[in-house]
Amino acid sequence: MNHYTYLSTDPTDGRMYIGSRSCVCEPVKDINYFGSFKDKTFKPQIKKILKTFNTRKEAFKHEIYLHYVLDVSANPLFANRARATTTGFTWAGQKHTQETKEKIKKSCQNVSIERRIKMSEAAKNRVLTKEHRLKLLQANTGKRHSEETKEKIRVSALNRKLSKETKAKISQHNTGKWVNRPDQSKPITLRNLSTNEIKIFPSQKEAARCIQAHQASINRLATRKQNTCKGWVLN
Repeated sequence: MNHYTYLSTDPTDGRMYIGSRSCVCEPVKDINYFGSFKDKTFKPQIKKILKTFNTRKEAFKHEIYLHYVLDVSANPLFANRARATTTGFTWAGQKHTQETKEKIKKSCQNVSIERRIKMSEAAKNRVLTKEHRLKLLQANTGKRHSEETKEKIRVSALNRKLSKETKAKISQHNTGKWVNRPDQSKPITLRNLSTNEIKIFPSQKEAARCIQAHQASINRLATRKQNTCKGWVLN
């Protein structure tokens, strides 16, 4: 088996395609193969052997290097729509056409309930490696939602209806989770304006419960955005 990298060229518009190939015949005699491209407008007629290798792995490694250096997925001089990487192909730099976006949208809308359940179960059982989690973290670090996106998220959350079962699960999950935990809560000291009584509460939530006020009001007292609350002040 012979392994090599090649450059295919369309003489009509000058665009090129870079790939790697393994074949039984000699690379120079493999004249009928020009690449696995999907662009129907790309019609190569010229093929140049760039380099030959002893193993498929070496050929693929060279293809990855060329794709990276020439940035073929974003370079208009190349017909490659994706860039080869050690873990597969990446479509970074490529943008979907409006037609493709509509096809993806319709495809997602036609997913059956049974299929959705299977996808949900598969996602629940998926275990991400530390490397994968780190990559996800790095990809999202520093990203900010636009005001339009924030508004869409807010409207979606307001219109979301939770079943009684879901509400019960959330309640059970959060019961006692954030109440008076030393590692999560900070004590707050309040003074009653009428009696001058001073009380130290283990948390803002506990203070709000005792004086029958909203926790948000207690928080505004703590941050000095509000002077009094139910006759109490920050001491």
